[in-house]
Amino acid sequence: MKTRFTPLVKIKKGAMDKCENELSIANKNLQNAHISLDEAYNELKKTSLPNSGTISMMLQVKTLQESQRNLIEEKKSWLNFAKEQHQSAKELLKKSSVEYEKFKYLELDEIKKNLKKLAQQEAKDMDEVALMGYMRKKGKF
Repeated sequence: MKTRFTPLVKIKKGAMDKCENELSIANKNLQNAHISLDEAYNELKKTSLPNSGTISMMLQVKTLQESQRNLIEEKKSWLNFAKEQHQSAKELLKKSSVEYEKFKYLELDEIKKNLKKLAQQEAKDMDEVALMGYMRKKGKF
C-alpha cells in the first residue's frame, strides 16, 4: 500500500545503503592501514646493526632503519586518518539509519490508519447492505 511517505522511505533506504557501502570501504581501508603498519614494524625488526664491517655499511643500515621509522610514522598517520574516516562513516550510517527508521515508522503508521479507515468503511457498507436486505424482507423497498 502506497502512502505519502513511500517515496521518502525509498530515498532514505538508498541513502542508508550508500552509507553502509561507505562504511564497508572505510573498514577495508582501516584493515589495510593496520596490515601496512604491521608490515612496516616487521621490516624494521628484520634490520639490525652488523657486528662487524665497515663504517659505511653501518651507516647504510642506520639510514635504512631511519627510513623505515619514517615510513612507520607515515603509516601511523594513515592509520589515524583511516580511523577518523571509519568513525565518521559509522556516525553517518547511524544518523541515516535513524532517519530511515523514522520515515519507515511514519509510513507504517499511515498504513495502519488507512487500513483502519478501510475496515470502518467496510463495516459501514456491510451494515448498509444488511439494512437494505432487512428492509427488502419487510417489504419496505
